[in-house]
Amino acid sequence: MMRNIRIEVQKILHLPYLLLGVAGIGGWLTVFAPMLLTLGYMISLSGERQNGQIRFALMRSGKLRYCISKVCGGALAGGIISLIGYAVFGLLMVIRFPSLNMLPVEEQEFYLMGSTLAAEAVKRLIGAFLYGMMGSLFGIGVAIAFRDKYMLICLPFMINYIYQQVLGKLASDCMVAEKYEKITWIEAMRTESIMNISGSVTWLIPFVVMLVIYVVLIGVFYLSMKIGEKQKQ
Repeated sequence: MMRNIRIEVQKILHLPYLLLGVAGIGGWLTVFAPMLLTLGYMISLSGERQNGQIRFALMRSGKLRYCISKVCGGALAGGIISLIGYAVFGLLMVIRFPSLNMLPVEEQEFYLMGSTLAAEAVKRLIGAFLYGMMGSLFGIGVAIAFRDKYMLICLPFMINYIYQQVLGKLASDCMVAEKYEKITWIEAMRTESIMNISGSVTWLIPFVVMLVIYVVLIGVFYLSMKIGEKQKQ
């Protein structure tokens, strides 16, 4: 299983797709993150369906193993792309701006919030990896459900845009109604909020929900392949 997942990650992290995904992190292209993070995944899955390679893959590993490796590979690849992009962005910031160690001790403590620089850097990188995993949900889901290339390119961006707009409207309505506790939960459901790793319930629940959705996607993928097989018979 791990070998299959590793192969899928390698397929997705093809250099052009990797560079595009990295370019979408930390800049205005973030709005296109769901599409950019999963571009390699969508092209890989679409190509296997069109050229018939999926049949040989299924013969080697079976439907369930194939579905698990595909979805897990897509999630991990999205996380890796996001992590690399965030690391590159961080290095550019280190080069461009003064080191944190050059600031007064009081300011260092304010930014690090009682942590160390190394621990904070690791925490941020893990957060970036999780952001990539969560940001890949829409693209992986669309790739499983649709085969049309235009749908694969446009839908992840559109779904993400609508999702963010809905959250923004809900937060605005709660602000007007002074329901501030609900605003905290709404903000916790934003994709980027998973980067702020903590032991709070408002962080843990979205994290668990993400994992559950990935399990559901594996199940949907598997069922769709079973149904497709029956229709061909």
